[in-house]
Amino acid sequence: QTTVLFPDYPNKKFIQGEFVDVLCGFKNVGDKSFNITLLKGSLNSPYDYSMYIQNFTELAPFNEIKTGEEGTLAYKFFPDPGLEPRDYVLTLYVDYVDADKEEYRTVYYNSSIEIVESQSSLDTRTFFGRVLSFVFLLLVGFVGFQLYKKFGTKKRSSKAEVKTGSTNEWLEGSNTPGEPRRAGSGKKTSAKKSS
Repeated sequence: QTTVLFPDYPNKKFIQGEFVDVLCGFKNVGDKSFNITLLKGSLNSPYDYSMYIQNFTELAPFNEIKTGEEGTLAYKFFPDPGLEPRDYVLTLYVDYVDADKEEYRTVYYNSSIEIVESQSSLDTRTFFGRVLSFVFLLLVGFVGFQLYKKFGTKKRSSKAEVKTGSTNEWLEGSNTPGEPRRAGSGKKTSAKKSS
């Protein structure tokens, strides 16, 4: 007979990248003493239990629990910091042998748990998200400015040429009414007086 306790996480929301302590209460209700040979656990997919997400370290305590006695087994596991924050199935089991060398396995925890992000990873993610957003906006602004300089000034310069160009270029050098006479553009005639 077994019971389980997560002293630091009674709500079963484990923080990624932090150790989790598990206490397994084990009571020998059989007629032979048992020797605890192995404690182990794994995280499995909630959609397909046969898909292992992470196996945890094995612990071999070699504790003996005699008939009618109880014992507490301590196990510690470490959810990988790279795990996606969501629900998983946590399976914890204990292997033991009796006095006749018969091997047994008892699953003392097999239920859904939630992996959550640590506060420091949330702060880091928020900081880098804001920095990347700022850099992206700067890049978009820079590219927009460069495109404006490239295409916006060409249109202006072509319009400026039309406005500043003379519409009477074909008349240049000739004397047209309403325009002052330009120096050197015609001959000066002078009348000589005769005496």
